Amino acid sequence: MVAASLVDQDYTSELKGGPGDIMNIPYISNPTANTKTANTNITLEVIGPSAAEASQSFSVGTHQHVAFAVETITETQSQTDLASKYGGKAGYALAAAADTNLHTLPQSFSQTVGTLGVEPTDDNWLRAAQYLDDANAPENDRFIIVRPATYYSLLKSDKYVRTDWVGPEHAGEGVKNAYIGRLYNAPIYKTTLVRAAAAGQADNWFCHKLGVYYCSQLMYNRVAFSINQDSDVSLHGHVYGYAEALQPPITAGGGTATDIFNVVVYGTS
Repeated sequence: MVAASLVDQDYTSELKGGPGDIMNIPYISNPTANTKTANTNITLEVIGPSAAEASQSFSVGTHQHVAFAVETITETQSQTDLASKYGGKAGYALAAAADTNLHTLPQSFSQTVGTLGVEPTDDNWLRAAQYLDDANAPENDRFIIVRPATYYSLLKSDKYVRTDWVGPEHAGEGVKNAYIGRLYNAPIYKTTLVRAAAAGQADNWFCHKLGVYYCSQLMYNRVAFSINQDSDVSLHGHVYGYAEALQPPITAGGGTATDIFNVVVYGTS
């Protein structure tokens, strides 16, 4: 899991294995800095979701499963532990399915740079980084996720692979091992699960961790024997939810929350 491991999972523990299917997350804007006048009482500022600000909610309602049966005759005559092998494959399939769903989110990001089907330019990456700076997104926990074709397009620029970008500890790896250092203070991850709207296109991410919510509520497996099928049957399941996170404005007093911690960088696949 690439995207799921990078986005905000802080709310997973609140619903882990327990009741509830809706997360309500309050917006927390900056309070107002007021000037104190001598010999006058302070006027309290009303804060909180029930008063000055709203909250964002998202449903933890995606339920996916992998189920398979191994007939007794197959299990008896095979030298391979099929149930164990396919159990591992089931875990991967569920993880990949969750990541694939998360990769549907960038198509709705309001901040976009680049052109679909065209390799992103350095100016595109700089503009994406500036979007996060303009949003006052923290410097830590930024990340970039790209499809392989977009990743390798970066290797065409000496700027991204030379030692003063990748660091002296990775000297020589830029060309030899296709290594790219942090790009504008964000580590780069590549995966084929990044959404391709059409052949040759990619919806790459340049985001902050707090730009997307992901809640993995329950992962489970069940094993039983089916008399009707004369088979050992296995069921692997995953219950989770995900959503683009909205941020209230940094200006005091609250206001309309927007998706300013996310940028989609169009590219190639």
